[in-house]
Amino acid sequence: MRQAPSQQPPDNQLLFLPSVFNETLSLLFDAHHYFQSRGAEEQSTISPAQRLFYSAEMSRVTMRLTSVMAWIMVRRAVHAGRVEEDKANADYRLDGQEVYAVENPEMLAEMPYYLSYLSDRSTNLYERVMRLDKLAQETRH
Repeated sequence: MRQAPSQQPPDNQLLFLPSVFNETLSLLFDAHHYFQSRGAEEQSTISPAQRLFYSAEMSRVTMRLTSVMAWIMVRRAVHAGRVEEDKANADYRLDGQEVYAVENPEMLAEMPYYLSYLSDRSTNLYERVMRLDKLAQETRH
């Protein structure tokens, strides 16, 4: 049996990760389904102050996931040769770190379980992709 030659991926393929895409897409679908099917019902069971936090956290979950998906699409464009790596690193970095952090972890702990679950998962995914974004930037310098 012949051994397949060992191949090093080109620099522009370093961050093309289908598993991150699939995880992000799955989380987007989960969040959409949850917010559409149970969001209003669960908001009706919490206090007005908690509803405000719930809405803000729902927005943060959505923004984290859409920012990650946009970043992945840029990485795919780099992988396909449609966007140059330097252009991606200069103009299409992952954004919003100051907005996406949970502002009040104690309040999040009081939220309905699935909102907390989506917040934790989207935060973990966002932080992993933020490290990949930094890695992409560092490998170009």
